[in-house]
Amino acid sequence: MPLLPALPFSVTIDQVLLGQGANPAVIRTRRPRLLSAAERALAEGLSLLTPRALYRQLRVEAIHHERIVLEGGYTLSGMLVTRQLAGAESVVVLLCTVGDDIEKQSQHYLESDPLHSLALYGVGSAAAEALSIAACRYFSEQAHREGQMTTIPLSPGLEGWPVGRGQPEIFQILDGAEIGVELLSSGVMRPVKSVSLVLGIGKQFDPSARMCDLCARRESCTFQSHDA
Repeated sequence: MPLLPALPFSVTIDQVLLGQGANPAVIRTRRPRLLSAAERALAEGLSLLTPRALYRQLRVEAIHHERIVLEGGYTLSGMLVTRQLAGAESVVVLLCTVGDDIEKQSQHYLESDPLHSLALYGVGSAAAEALSIAACRYFSEQAHREGQMTTIPLSPGLEGWPVGRGQPEIFQILDGAEIGVELLSSGVMRPVKSVSLVLGIGKQFDPSARMCDLCARRESCTFQSHDA
């Protein structure tokens, strides 16, 4: 299966804080110690990343009720994917990871320095997200050159595409072992700093769609302004 070339991406302090579930604006004004921990973790954590991205791009053969049939007989099912991918000519199925070294380092500090451990966890989360955004940008730019558009990225766990349904469908299409990623029976990926998603490519999509609009926490989330 094809691997994406090395993709440039960066991680900011604010993204590290978001990766810990913290509000950067609040941390910067009220919790300088957490800010310092994030800065230290970012300096250490970047050298622990081993970013890799695996993908397949498959033609859409048919769309039935809550089911998309792709070439090769693969399927994606659920209200979310059929609604958002309607009009797609092909679908990119993508798996990104930054490896498990940063997770191991985070665990190493869990007892002796829990603040640093949490900050390293945030670096890993932010890096995996940044890598997936860079990968989506790669396909978006490629589609644009061919006179097409891409949908917003769709990941299992969004409203209308449960993890228990979406993750097995993605791992049937992609062999995660090629980049060292496995799917556990719980639906969790290992390494945990991994992102799976699908992206539709075609000519008829709603350009105003946002990831936040598809999240079950959209009414209560305080981080929507950080939506990429």
